[in-house]
Amino acid sequence: MTHDDLTRFSTPDPAGSEQRKASLAEVLWLTVIMMFGLFVMSRSGADPDLWGHVTYGKEVLRDGHLHTTTTWSYAVNDFRWINHENIAELMMASADSFGGQTALLLLKSLFTLVVLSLPVWVARRMGAGLVTCFAIVVLLSFNISFHWLVRPHMLSYACGAGLLAVLSVALPGAVTARSAAVISRKWLWLIPPLMCFWTNAHGGYLAGMAILMAWLGLDGVELLLCRDPRLWSTVRHHAILFTATVAACMVNPYGYELHTWMLSSLGRPRPEISEWAPLPLFAVDGLPFWCFAFGAFLCLKKTVEPRRWPGLIVMSLLSWQAVKHHRHLPFAAMMGSFILAPHIESVVRQMFAWLKERAAEQHPAQISQHRGAGVAVPLVLLVALGCAQFPRQATLHVDREYYPVSAIQFMADNQLNGKVLVTFNWAQYALAVFADSSPESRVAFDGRFRTCYPQPIIDMYFDFILGDLPPHVRYREDTSVPFDATKALHYKDPDLVLIECERKNSVRTMEACSAEWCLLYQDSLAQLWGRRSVYDDRQSKRFLPTHRRHCSDDLQEGSVAWPAFPMAGRPAGRIELTLGSQSAAPVGR
Repeated sequence: MTHDDLTRFSTPDPAGSEQRKASLAEVLWLTVIMMFGLFVMSRSGADPDLWGHVTYGKEVLRDGHLHTTTTWSYAVNDFRWINHENIAELMMASADSFGGQTALLLLKSLFTLVVLSLPVWVARRMGAGLVTCFAIVVLLSFNISFHWLVRPHMLSYACGAGLLAVLSVALPGAVTARSAAVISRKWLWLIPPLMCFWTNAHGGYLAGMAILMAWLGLDGVELLLCRDPRLWSTVRHHAILFTATVAACMVNPYGYELHTWMLSSLGRPRPEISEWAPLPLFAVDGLPFWCFAFGAFLCLKKTVEPRRWPGLIVMSLLSWQAVKHHRHLPFAAMMGSFILAPHIESVVRQMFAWLKERAAEQHPAQISQHRGAGVAVPLVLLVALGCAQFPRQATLHVDREYYPVSAIQFMADNQLNGKVLVTFNWAQYALAVFADSSPESRVAFDGRFRTCYPQPIIDMYFDFILGDLPPHVRYREDTSVPFDATKALHYKDPDLVLIECERKNSVRTMEACSAEWCLLYQDSLAQLWGRRSVYDDRQSKRFLPTHRRHCSDDLQEGSVAWPAFPMAGRPAGRIELTLGSQSAAPVGR
């Protein structure tokens, strides 16, 4: 393909047929670029919290109202539940009810295309070519894919991309040189409804408000430094817009309480959650960030476009947050995809100009042949990417190496239910199984974390799950009771304990309490313990004889299809909470 084909595809062709070929090639190449990004971001594994999100959403649809206190937990009674993911959970519940795992994966793909296409659309409006579009998609897909599962965060990133797209189009001073012409600001009034939606979809809206405040504020500061006569009218407009946006964010089921709770929760560290850990700069997971940083440095060094300091400041602040907390890397990458687009295009043009100077002059017939190849090549690539994408789009995998599929099946086969203390990452899987087939059972505690559990309860369960670890590894409130790894085993008298074999603190604690607890099930991944007075007493109605117990080191490998519910023991009449179709046969990894 020629330089013009790759960079612009926008030079009119005198011949109508040639112009149509160029347009078709452009559309095909853009489609290939989008498909490539979709493939990179199509991780098809189940997130630990997905079962909970779908269950809570389905219960709201069933009952017709939000639940204001903690559900499915025996650890707390009537404790306030601030759910900041209501719209996301309703969307996932609806998708699962409509089409199970297929609909969930299609929903994720839809949000993938939104996140990828909005920066590309803005870049194209600014004159970017296909190479720049490909660079943007690579930047985004590799820096977001680690965090891109079926989860409410999808809506945060889609809303974030929407916010940045609106700001870039209606207030482009942070991206490109401020134009002397009047820019239509009507697009900015899409921000209040967008932020209202985001506030009710996911707690990441606070990041959006921070970006908006910084963008508007720095825009005003630049006008002040330049002594621009538009300063006061612009500041007044920005103040009204931001006030309207804040008011829109108050439109939620909890009012201002949502925002005070969010600020209070974010003010306390959460080192137990891996996503909130610092970015692993010197590990494989840190490689996409280094590529992003190095690419940004080269583009800013070589560009001939003006470097806009307001946008660079916001991008730098988000990058700093990404280094502090791994989960913020997608926001930094999204900001970079908008801010760096003109500079990437500048470097691409310089590169092709340099190549063109050293290339021999091509014969017109050869150019025509290249344009024909510009249609054939992307068609072949589209077919290849479609074939590669299909397996990822077909099955939402539940990995046996990570989730206790066999242990849950054992519990269902032997009708083991009641109060179950479940290790943190498995609790929402367990409660979804209970919602489906054992409604009398309850868990403690689960991934809703501080949204519906007080910190002393969290500390008590982490004492059992994690042990007494340094403050940089786990946070413990000063007002909590002294450390006691066994307190969770006595608190409200659980019947069963389901733990990971790799959680050595939990295993040691259970072994030390073997006078009260007996091992009912074990494989290479999980252990299930039962209270001796319940399951080891022959006079008990729930006595489980030795021959029905299963204790081995059976290797857990492979995967099953979502939702990985037990295949037997489902009573009738629970259809309203069934979380999609279950495949009976294991699916290979």
